[in-house]
Amino acid sequence: MDDGNGQASITEKNFNWVENMKKKHLYSILFFATLSVSLFARHKKQSQEQEQPQPQIETQDNLEPLASHELQIPETAEPSESILASSTTNVQRKELEIWGADHPLSVKFREQSLTERNKKWIIQALNRSVPYRPYIQQRLQELNLPSILQYLPIVESYYNVNAVSSAGATGIWQFMTNSMEPFLKKNTWYDDRKDPWKSTDAALAKLSDNLKQFKDWPLAIAAYNCGSGAMSRAVRKNPGKDFWYLAENNILKSQSSQYVPKLLAIADVIENAEYYGAPEIAEAANIINTKETDQYDYITTNGMYSFAQIAELAGIEESVIKELNPAILRNCTPARMEYTLRLPSGAAEGLAQKLKEAGAPQDAIVYTVVEGDTLWGISRKYKLTVEDLCIVNNIREKDILRLKQKLIIPIFK
Repeated sequence: MDDGNGQASITEKNFNWVENMKKKHLYSILFFATLSVSLFARHKKQSQEQEQPQPQIETQDNLEPLASHELQIPETAEPSESILASSTTNVQRKELEIWGADHPLSVKFREQSLTERNKKWIIQALNRSVPYRPYIQQRLQELNLPSILQYLPIVESYYNVNAVSSAGATGIWQFMTNSMEPFLKKNTWYDDRKDPWKSTDAALAKLSDNLKQFKDWPLAIAAYNCGSGAMSRAVRKNPGKDFWYLAENNILKSQSSQYVPKLLAIADVIENAEYYGAPEIAEAANIINTKETDQYDYITTNGMYSFAQIAELAGIEESVIKELNPAILRNCTPARMEYTLRLPSGAAEGLAQKLKEAGAPQDAIVYTVVEGDTLWGISRKYKLTVEDLCIVNNIREKDILRLKQKLIIPIFK
């Protein structure tokens, strides 16, 4: 029998000490294992966030754009849980006139649109559209075209009248110079692409022509982006295939593949803003519901009249003339040609006669050619282009000036 002071007692104490150390070691292993898993999960999340492609669309007026990176098709076409959680369950979701809002390519952009940053961006674009969207809606109804086309200028230009892309596409509908004919005109005095009303008519005519050619709205809309020639080649090489097949299989260029999904995503978010829990977007979209299409007067000028002169004779602000005629590149109507000027309703009454009686435009001088003068030298002196002088005076750049020849020098203030 052991009295507690012998070898057996020592062995038992050593055993207990070893067991306690094992437990402490096990707890340490479990603690560090848990910590490692947590750190790994956090690192993975940060890595995924860093790997997200950055937006490529150039911003204008500090608007936040929808991402324009390469498409990565989500695994599901259903709205994400976060979106569903924010949606108002008692609101019925409206179906769009053109199918594809729930296609995976569209869902990607829809979810981007519903971030807080991009909701603000959409609201800004809708606020910009207020002066023009009533007219666009009216024309869409008259031509029996899908109403969601009113949101295409959001994809194109953020509804910025002065938008000019890096490739030179201009206006809210982003017409290139080579795509203007036969709808729009451009010269040194004016650029119809910058006129929201004229360019709307041109864009809807082009879209209608595309529909007649391709018999399918997604193809017609994508062709507005890539050109009917490029779309014709893609369709010819893939007979019987629709837009979604061409987009999914990278047959179209990336920008054109994203074009239709972006439109459908933005249209879905705006038309179903309440459903997606974004009443602020619905409020911005509905501002124009009580706004009738503005009515205007039109007057045809024949020659160069400054905006200041027209405003004084019409009894309106000069800024109003500029706002209603953004296509005019100068502060005057084109010289030596007719131009139809848009004015507020009632402002054109008696104006034609007043302009006729006013005589020569105030913002111009008559210059007498002296020895040594050249068109280039005169243009530099008055900060004009040689083209300006030639158009105003109906002469050619190669013409030789004569002594005492009279030239009209437009003064642009």
